[in-house]
Amino acid sequence: MCVQLMGHETELKFVGSEDALARLRRSPALRRLARKKRPRTYALSATYFDTSDFALRDAGFGLRVRREGGQFIQTVKSAGGPDVATRTELKTIVAELAPNVQAIDDKAVRRALEKAIQGKELKPVFTVEMNRTSVVLTPKRGTELEAAFDIGAIQSLGGKAAARTPVAEFELELLKGNPLDLIACARELTSDLALVLSLQSKSARGYALAEDTIDSPAGAGRVVILGGASAEDAFGQILSHCLRHLLDNWGAVVHARDPEGVHQMRVALRRLRSALTLFGGSFRLALRDLEAEVRWLAGVLGQARDLDVFQEDVFRPAAAAHGEDGSLDALATVVRTRRRIAWHGVHEALESERFRKLALDMAGVTFSRPWRGHSTDGEAAERAAIGFARERLDRCYRRAMKLGRRIGELDAGERHELRIRLKKFRYAVDFFSSLYPRRAIKRYLKRLSELQDVLGAMNDAAVARTLVRDILVAQGDGGSAASIAYAGGIVAGWHLGHMRARAKQLTRRWKRFMKLEPIWA
Repeated sequence: MCVQLMGHETELKFVGSEDALARLRRSPALRRLARKKRPRTYALSATYFDTSDFALRDAGFGLRVRREGGQFIQTVKSAGGPDVATRTELKTIVAELAPNVQAIDDKAVRRALEKAIQGKELKPVFTVEMNRTSVVLTPKRGTELEAAFDIGAIQSLGGKAAARTPVAEFELELLKGNPLDLIACARELTSDLALVLSLQSKSARGYALAEDTIDSPAGAGRVVILGGASAEDAFGQILSHCLRHLLDNWGAVVHARDPEGVHQMRVALRRLRSALTLFGGSFRLALRDLEAEVRWLAGVLGQARDLDVFQEDVFRPAAAAHGEDGSLDALATVVRTRRRIAWHGVHEALESERFRKLALDMAGVTFSRPWRGHSTDGEAAERAAIGFARERLDRCYRRAMKLGRRIGELDAGERHELRIRLKKFRYAVDFFSSLYPRRAIKRYLKRLSELQDVLGAMNDAAVARTLVRDILVAQGDGGSAASIAYAGGIVAGWHLGHMRARAKQLTRRWKRFMKLEPIWA
């Protein structure tokens, strides 16, 4: 017998130490919300299945079989809900600890899985073994939440690396009531505890373990906006996407200390700020406080990122080309010291209550959609996303073209402005990419990226001069000032020496870009 249970799962997950979870379990706030409900502790064991090339994962599905009591429950999960915390979930009772796609009664889900699998064998990829303590919370009449504390481990069953990683998570799931109550309760329970919001499912973490990419930097990925979506639907999806991109790199920075993680977090925030500018009006007005906090975090990350780039991409190639020269050591030493200080600031920020609040506030926005309370351009929110995208893309394009028409005559300041405009334009194209043919979008984004790359390289000399000037101001008249100024001149001069070749490259790439027809026309 196969029983189908189809629905949506809306939950928030927080990760931290077992000590932080224990403090939450003992907290007066949890006891008050649980009232007379008694917690229940039980063991959970689940095996996740996929093809050898992870076709289900790549298609956006998770497939597991879990032993629950005397039954085997097969669960299919898929992302892409209207907010950061909602996923579609389909449960089926199966005969054994093995998947049975044919037992799925929902034709659309079954066909989607069959299309992804394409007849390939499903194999166990990893297991999740844990003890769960759960209790039902009733923060107010008509609202029920399940609080679950998961302690255990994920075990890879092969693939590129057989390994094990611990699980220490707090999940808060909406059983009944308004999703805003879920956010409010999460704020109350996790305040002043070292528990950070995570949008990475156990399934995603298991795949990362199988591929040996735990706490590795994560790129932005693709924003998916359905063809019939409204402008506000698109905005909500983009906000969710940016938040996921940000949080998916938290471990890469805090645990792995990977400079690329800082870069990706900074990109996530830049994309978010670009989205606020792109949509503008009531969308941006409603998020003024959130935007201020985003600027704060972007500033902290930016200090570390600028020094990472200077050390690896600006200073190192110039120093290598100059050969042995001890006079460059003074600048290298100061940069390394500043970089350590900046990275310390990043870690303090990402482990602060201020960051944890920012992440939860961003998640809350995807539920509450506060722009609905502003009347500046309510019609814009209700417009079809495709028409809204056409208008905004055209506006960004025309702004870039205004400078780009004089590509061979631009001075350094104008080139920098063009670089900024093209970056915002590229983000806009990327946000709306799912509304247009994939092949055309891929080519368009590739040409835009090529322009950004050469403009970034041309900006390296200006970055060198600015950083060296700041260092000299901080050093004052110290004995190393002359050596630092000399080294800065060497670095800036080396990059300036490549300027003519890069200018020619920029002109060629601009001409290639101009051959493409606007994809939204």
